[in-house]
Amino acid sequence: MARIPFDPATDYYQLLGVTPESSDEEIIAAYRRLAKAYHPDLNAGSAVAAGRMARVNVAKSVLLDHDTRATYDQLRAVQRPYARVAPMPGTETVTVRYAPHQVGQRPRHRIVPNVVRRSTAHGFDRGTGIMLLVAVPLIAALAIYVFQAVQLSIQPLREAPGDVNLSAGPPARPTAHGTADAVFVMVHAQPPSRELAIRAYNFTMARADSTPESELLRADVRRMLSSAGAGDAEGWDAAVADICQLAGRC
Repeated sequence: MARIPFDPATDYYQLLGVTPESSDEEIIAAYRRLAKAYHPDLNAGSAVAAGRMARVNVAKSVLLDHDTRATYDQLRAVQRPYARVAPMPGTETVTVRYAPHQVGQRPRHRIVPNVVRRSTAHGFDRGTGIMLLVAVPLIAALAIYVFQAVQLSIQPLREAPGDVNLSAGPPARPTAHGTADAVFVMVHAQPPSRELAIRAYNFTMARADSTPESELLRADVRRMLSSAGAGDAEGWDAAVADICQLAGRC
């Protein structure tokens, strides 16, 4: 039963700067701090300070009387339709909604939301697990690739075989001997033909150099061309025989 009159619409905890869980010692300490600021002896002639000091005195009296404080807390809950409930470790914060009721009745309430979900601070949810299943193989493959690249970069270069020419510069020009050998293979055992003679002539002009052997080869190819145009088989065979000698086959 309340022994000190009070206004249930006034938040005495907020007025003193304390919480409903504060002890008597904390309430007294808060009262003394406010009394030093609003005491009439320190604020002579101030009606505002006197009014605030009166409210602070009522708040102290209500909260330090246990029976009055219990009644005030019950009525205060009615005046505040929503209250926050401290969450249990590992759970989400829930809201308790109090339904309107008459003074003296036990408050009815329901919890919103209905299900309290466990925190995932100490484990992985499904999305994190799927992400790890995808990311771990990719990271492993990347690590293997980097390792192989490093191994290849530190291996010494192998020496080139002795028959491979690594020197820079344009390729060597074909010799008269090689050109004559290629022409002989082209016309050997072939009947006189102007088309064949023209092909041998163009091949020789493109590959022969200015050496005496190349001059002889060009002369033999011209003789083949004239023999093919005149139908002279003996002249054709003589030119082929000379080319065979230049090629070193005869």
